[in-house]
Amino acid sequence: MHSLITCALPSHASRCANAFNAGRLTCYLVLFVWVASPDVTSGQPSLSSPNVLILIADDLGIGDVGCFGNTTIRTPAIDRLCREGVALTHHLAAAALCTPSRAALMTARYPQRYGMVGAASGGPPVLVHVASRAGLPSSEPTIGKAFAAAGYRTHFTGKWHLGSGCGFLGRSCQGPLAHGFNSTFYLPNTLFERANVEGSFWVWPEEDFHYHALVGTSAAVLAVAVLLKRLKFNVAAAVVVTSLLVAAPAAWFLLTHYRFHTPRWYQVSEWMDFNLNFVVMRQTSVLHQRAPLESLSMDMVRATVDFMRAEAASGRSFLAVHAFSHPHTPLVCAPHNRGRSRHGRYGDAVEELDEGVGLLLAALDDMALYNNTIVYFTSDHGGHLEALGADGQRTGGYNGLFKGGKFQGGMEGGIRVPGVLRYPGVVRDGSKLSSPTSLLDVLPTLLELSGLPSVRELLPDAAQPLDGLSLSSLLTGAGGATEDPTRGRLLLHHSGMFVDAIRYNTGEHVYKLHLRRPVYSSAGSYQCGWGETTACCTWRGASHSADISQHPILFDLRRDAYEDRPIANTSREYMAVVQHMKAQLEGWRQQVPYPPSQFNSVMDVILLPWLQPFTFL
Repeated sequence: MHSLITCALPSHASRCANAFNAGRLTCYLVLFVWVASPDVTSGQPSLSSPNVLILIADDLGIGDVGCFGNTTIRTPAIDRLCREGVALTHHLAAAALCTPSRAALMTARYPQRYGMVGAASGGPPVLVHVASRAGLPSSEPTIGKAFAAAGYRTHFTGKWHLGSGCGFLGRSCQGPLAHGFNSTFYLPNTLFERANVEGSFWVWPEEDFHYHALVGTSAAVLAVAVLLKRLKFNVAAAVVVTSLLVAAPAAWFLLTHYRFHTPRWYQVSEWMDFNLNFVVMRQTSVLHQRAPLESLSMDMVRATVDFMRAEAASGRSFLAVHAFSHPHTPLVCAPHNRGRSRHGRYGDAVEELDEGVGLLLAALDDMALYNNTIVYFTSDHGGHLEALGADGQRTGGYNGLFKGGKFQGGMEGGIRVPGVLRYPGVVRDGSKLSSPTSLLDVLPTLLELSGLPSVRELLPDAAQPLDGLSLSSLLTGAGGATEDPTRGRLLLHHSGMFVDAIRYNTGEHVYKLHLRRPVYSSAGSYQCGWGETTACCTWRGASHSADISQHPILFDLRRDAYEDRPIANTSREYMAVVQHMKAQLEGWRQQVPYPPSQFNSVMDVILLPWLQPFTFL
């Protein structure tokens, strides 16, 4: 074999010329294999390796998209993907809110494994500040690392929300760069309603007794200083006055711009949020101190198109992750998209999102990359049912007939998301896949569809057990209909550290067992009031959710997709299925202990000024 390979190398061409015809043919074949085969171990994808474009919407409800049933919001670009690819009709987020769901998509692992979830003891459910220490651990395998290890050029655009990793004075903020991405144009944090509300630096809420206590304490200290002065203790008086001049403003600032004295100790003032938490970064530098909301969607599209165009010109395979900021609040669109939809600001934002999808797909067409690019589209979780603007407009999404929404743990409306995958000539176009699939499956699926090795082979130093699995055989039809990799799998639906529900696919049935349910504002309702900051905070525990694990509710989603008819708890089916699912869950708990939540640590979560990035640094 060694002589055949040597014969195939250019420096030994004369030796090949003297070979017998059979030997010459062998040489040519070996030469062809040597040149054309992918050298993944040395970080070079094959010339035929497909590009990958991942599109992630923010807070988009499954009922907001045309090809998933909406008839009043225009989504022609997403509908085009459905016609040209596979619609995943039973696609599931790994959490009903941003940070943990995005972490699961990036790693193919439940975020509970590495503490990227809220805790019942009072911390936030997601990352809330750019300048905080919490974030996706560098030891985790990610989609960026895996494709980079395979020789791909990798890029991240848009909402990251997995930790910025900034150093002292906000320098060297790594963000996606620390997780395998070569280039970035991104929002380290998330956008929410305060991104459009500046607030005031000078605040003195007269109704807050803490401020009155500060005034009283300052007056008492000043009186002591006057007394010391009269008693000729001039040095002591000077020390007291100096201390007061330092301590009083510091105490006022902490009371005004931090919230340590409130149940939401991790929050900051409107002024701090507006000026510090909505930065836009390119690589490690701040591009905009405050996100330009009107142009942000198109700015992000341009960044991704520029990356794809540069890599297409170089002939290198690429992975581009484009995480839209729409349709999360605040719902600010470019002027040409305002007032165009039939659903106010929310509808405008969905249609601007779709416009961005269309521009990205058109760019692939223009670069002749249509046939050699895998495109995957989804949302990080379901729509926020309670979201209502100050003017009374609905500012949250529609989850179709699925019950519940964002923040609501295992409720279907919060985790059932639109999913589409297009790969021309490989994936069956215009088809639908009804097997339960998850954002956890994205990484292993894309690797196999791309003809690349597994995560364990690509990232041996970051080898961790994955919770996702490859859907390649289901998407391509390889292996026959009897080989459904999701059959027999148990999917867990968490709320923080709690397991709210379990899903089990037997093939004939898809059972869902509810162990905890939100406490709703009224009977027959599936929401917790109204307001853009209102939510069913199920990760908080008993005050927001009911533990029904002693008498769990069981549904068969094959027969009852919208969970209207629970299986009778006296039936043999109920008793057998519940016993099996509970046993599976207990086995999981024994094998996979969860570490403490990162979001329960004050010093990991609060805004640390010395980590804040600025445009002038």
